[in-house]
Order: sequence, then C-alpha cells, then structure tokens
Amino acid sequence: MDLYQSLYDESCRRAKHRVWILSDLQQAQPENTRRCLDSGISDFEALGRPAEQIWYLGDAIEGDDMPRLIAMTDLQEQAFAALGLPLCYATGNHDYDYTRRHPGRPPQLPFWQMVHDHPGWHTTASISDWYFRTALGDYPVYFFCDHVAPDGSWIAVHSHLNPPDAPGYPHPQSEIDALHARMAAEEHTLITAAHYGFSGCNRDHELMDRLLPLPEQAAIHFYGHSHIGDAMWGRENVYRRISWVDWHDIPQIDVSSFENIRGEFCRSVLLHIYDDGGMGVFFRNHDRRCFTEAYLPARERFPQQMAAKAKIEEMMARFFRAERSGQK
Repeated sequence: MDLYQSLYDESCRRAKHRVWILSDLQQAQPENTRRCLDSGISDFEALGRPAEQIWYLGDAIEGDDMPRLIAMTDLQEQAFAALGLPLCYATGNHDYDYTRRHPGRPPQLPFWQMVHDHPGWHTTASISDWYFRTALGDYPVYFFCDHVAPDGSWIAVHSHLNPPDAPGYPHPQSEIDALHARMAAEEHTLITAAHYGFSGCNRDHELMDRLLPLPEQAAIHFYGHSHIGDAMWGRENVYRRISWVDWHDIPQIDVSSFENIRGEFCRSVLLHIYDDGGMGVFFRNHDRRCFTEAYLPARERFPQQMAAKAKIEEMMARFFRAERSGQK
C-alpha cells in the first residue's frame, strides 16, 4: 500500500477530530464548476466522507454574470448539502466580483447569502463583518473574511481596504485589539483560517497582519488564494504549500485550489487532531485520488521571544503610520 495512504489510515484511526478544508473552486463557467466539483466530491465520498466539518476558504465563484453566479452557487449548495456536514465559509476576493464591477449598486454576494441562509452552515452575520468564531470540539476556530459596506462605500478584498482611508470603516484598531485579547483569553489551543495568510504566506496579507503578534494559543493557520501551480500569481511561491507566520513558530497551510485549470489539479487538505493535541495535515489530489504528502506539525512550539514580539509590534506600528499618511 502507498505510504501516504498508510499514514492517513493510521491517522484516521487515532484522530479525535477530522476536517475537510478547501478553497478556490473559482470558475466563471458553470460547466467547469460542475466538473471540478464532481472530481472533489466523488473522491471525498470514496474516502467515506471522513470529516465532521467542512471549511471552505473563499472564492467559490467568479465573474459578474449573475445568472451564472447563481447557477454555480446552486450547484455547490446541492453538492455540499448532500454530504450532511456543517460547512464554514470565509469569503474571498472573487466572491465580490459582481459588487466590484458594478459600483453604485447595492452589494450582491450570492454564495455568501446562500451559506448565511443555509441551516447549520456558518459565515459572517453581516457582509460588513470581518470574522466569525466557531468551534471544533474544544478547539476555537476563528475565520477571517473579506467584507464590504452595505451601501458599497468601502470594500476589503485582497486583504486591503479600499479606499484605504474609508471614513465609514467599522473595524478600527481598538476592535482588533479587543479581538486579540479575546483570542488570548481562550482556554484551549485555537486555529485560524481565512482566504489569506499572515506575513510569510504566499500572497496578500496586509489586513490579516493587524492581528500580529498572534497569541500563544494560536497553533496553525489555513488559507487559500494562492493557487498551487499557478505561476502567473504564485511567482516564486508557485509550489509552496507550507510556510510560517513571520516571527512566529506557527505553520500556515495553503490548501488551494479546488480546481485544475489555474492550479495543477483539484486539491484540498484533510486535518486530523489527536487526543494528545497533535495534528496531521494530509494533502489530497482529487483527480488522481491519492494523497501527495503528509505533514505532522510539532505539538510544542518555540515560545515567542520578547525580541520577536517587539519587532512585530514595531513593524505593525510602522505600517499603520504609513497607511494613515498615505505613504504606503
């Protein structure tokens, strides 16, 4: 038997929690959505639906043709609902294509709206919210999302706020500090997930870095956005699947993408958590129906040294000063 499959089978036997994590199906044509979706879902079914939750990290749809967006939303709702698992959805930049290309109109986010209205599924309570919290057993999970003003006066995509000095933006640094304190007060190890990573990831991270330095409870981060194998956008990080949050001993995992047009193949990640607090991360190729690699993060992490914390705080202060002055 394949070694990766053997490791996965043993991991399944030991796992206390199992999650299926994917992102970036992101097609403009319903027929491409259907083909990639069928590849991933049928393979997941063949594995025996080995998860208690699904985490979908953005860019479910693409483009501004509303009938097509609705068709692709319906396809995915039917496919994922048939699995009978709770789904958590963090929006990404392409979920806002219609809104960005039709300024002056009220924002329309068909996939977000569908998840918001679907019983037992989770996303932000409002299109202007930038995070939501759920739990995986005892593990708090914080999902960070793109967001937009109800009147379209500002929008946060690509981990950037537009316009940068939007007077009506409702999430000042004081709110970020309060969230950071809430995360630091969690009694259990926590997990973060978003369409984007933190500093040290493959692509955009500007707004995400407002939360740095992360509290000691943070163990691992999952994100999408940078399609593995897509050289146009991935550039020198085109094949990098694992990186670390700058100045932290916290791995961040690129799970994208759930399509094989921009990316190499329809891919996703399966996360296992064990009784001793250890984790297993398994990368899946759905087109070939095989695991391509496995990663077992260390249970104990190096503490965040005071020098590193001070450096991060200095870096963030410099960033926000430049942002406010318009020099960035």
